Amino acid sequence: MLTGKSYDQIAGMIDWGVQTNHYTRWKELRGVLTALGWQTGGLRKAESWDDVCGVAVVHVEGDHFILYDADNGVFYDPGQPDGPDLHSRLIPMNYLAVQSPENGA
Repeated sequence: MLTGKSYDQIAGMIDWGVQTNHYTRWKELRGVLTALGWQTGGLRKAESWDDVCGVAVVHVEGDHFILYDADNGVFYDPGQPDGPDLHSRLIPMNYLAVQSPENGA
């Protein structure tokens, strides 16, 4: 969704070692984004969607990551196959601002 790669391609870039449950943490997610040429900002706390700026990967309650384009007010939740939405009932906990290689310095 964010990178143009499928889940399986992204998952193949993460070394979960001997874990049977594949939990992704910020460290693994940042590593994948960096390997793909994406720039990331610092991890920031979010108490509401108003706290999130720009395009960001957001960790929401329920231990789930979504992509939020705050500039356009669009939520991209990989758990919702119907596509992007203009509203979300999910509660943000923290986020990582991202910038694509095409929009980089």
